[in-house]
Amino acid sequence: MRNSYKIVLIIALIVLTALAILLIAKPVLQRCINSMVKIEEEKVRYEELNSEIDTYLDARDDYYLLNAEQQKLSMELPGKSDISIITNELYEVARYTDIEISSINFEEIKIDEKELKKEPVKEIEIEMVLKGSYYEILNYINTVEIIPRIIKIEDVIIQVNTPDDFENLLAFVVAKTYYDNEHFQQIQ
Repeated sequence: MRNSYKIVLIIALIVLTALAILLIAKPVLQRCINSMVKIEEEKVRYEELNSEIDTYLDARDDYYLLNAEQQKLSMELPGKSDISIITNELYEVARYTDIEISSINFEEIKIDEKELKKEPVKEIEIEMVLKGSYYEILNYINTVEIIPRIIKIEDVIIQVNTPDDFENLLAFVVAKTYYDNEHFQQIQ
């Protein structure tokens, strides 16, 4: 019987040890399982936040592209006449093309009050007197036509000052530029 007591005692010790280990290990296992669940939840949240960030970054990129396009278009057709800016641009092109501008006159084309709300843009007529060679004048006109602001050359008259002096021509240029009409009301 001694052996049977020993066996029962050994089995009881093994069962008690297993129970002790189970009691000690259960909270640890429970914490590990809870941690793994939280980690999985955080991974899902991380992926959702990254997806949301990507959406915001795409929206920001779209905003920058649209803003650049709006800036470009506002240079082509500004919101107000800004005669000083037009003048600076024309003189800058003249300096670049070695043209002398003898005179420059601006005249806003008047619109009837009734038509003011119907017209999306207002016009400014520009009259310039230029001095230079034929190719300098041609280069000036070509450069003015490609500056960011919309400028349309309407008429060019070139004349010679003296019969033998083809390097110093006078050019009378009539052009139009436009700006946004703040009174325009789109009819729906």
